Amino acid sequence: MIAINTLLIIIALSIPFFVGAVVTKESFLNSYLNGQLMIWALFELIAVPVIWFRLPFYVLFISYIAVLAILSIVGIKRGIALLKGIEKPAVNIVYILAILVIAFQMAMYLFGMHLDEDDARWIAEANDALTKGRMLLDNPATGEYLGSFRGEMVKDVFSPWAMFIACFARFTGVRPVVIAHTVYAPVLLGLSYIIYHEITKLLFKGSTERGLFLLSVAVINMFFGGNPYTQSVFSLVRIWQGKAVVAAVIIPVILMMILRIQKNDDIGDWLLLTVVGCAACLFSGMGIAIGFIMIGAYGAYVCAFGHIKRVGLWVVALVPSVLLGLSYYMLRG
Repeated sequence: MIAINTLLIIIALSIPFFVGAVVTKESFLNSYLNGQLMIWALFELIAVPVIWFRLPFYVLFISYIAVLAILSIVGIKRGIALLKGIEKPAVNIVYILAILVIAFQMAMYLFGMHLDEDDARWIAEANDALTKGRMLLDNPATGEYLGSFRGEMVKDVFSPWAMFIACFARFTGVRPVVIAHTVYAPVLLGLSYIIYHEITKLLFKGSTERGLFLLSVAVINMFFGGNPYTQSVFSLVRIWQGKAVVAAVIIPVILMMILRIQKNDDIGDWLLLTVVGCAACLFSGMGIAIGFIMIGAYGAYVCAFGHIKRVGLWVVALVPSVLLGLSYYMLRG
């Protein structure tokens, strides 16, 4: 049974690469990053209406898995081509040190676990979806059936991160708490460093400079926690929580997309920024707000400096956060 669970986990963690290969012509890491953003955005688009209309959990699970299966099949050929085209990276001692520090940080999630009150709510929501087949209709503290969205669960309708973990758990046969704390946490941390690696490509030409940047970020994360709400603590202590993913992954990836657009002015990057804006909404109300603020502020800059032809693309990129934010306030009343 453990072997089967392990195989299913490997398959689940491989899906983002093949999904990303559908739209990516660049590197393996870029394909994996794009694919991860796409599967988050797709989950948001599928999950919100399913939860809103109080449909059973299995409807969400089957719909989402079917979409991922189709996209993965489409991307297999291009994914294999990307794997065959991998070139030996120009690494140096600084790069190696950075990789070792990052690997150590990822390993800490495998051998240690932090718990706090947030886990008691959203891990319970994921368990309820698996055991009862209902989503966000039970009190996570008492198990009482409510029949409507109340309190914090109103926010979770539009940021159903717990349901994403529940789907991951159903596919692999592993409990949500293990998926969140042990399986997916190091993946999320590794993903955050992939983003920083992609940022180095936009800022530096030499491998030494890129390695030094990665090493600096990794070391700063380890020694500049400060308080429980810094990006460093979110990254290294509780990255599986929605707001922590926003801090560790979403904010850097929006910054990366803005730098790309500034450098290349490519329509494809604008469309990917829209995907990022949609993916940000999955994790928390903070994700909806941060996505709106960062993309909105950049759009204001675009308008101020006369790039009128890009205003339409900017508006499209804002649609997910604006639509979901307004829907939240309407439901909350």
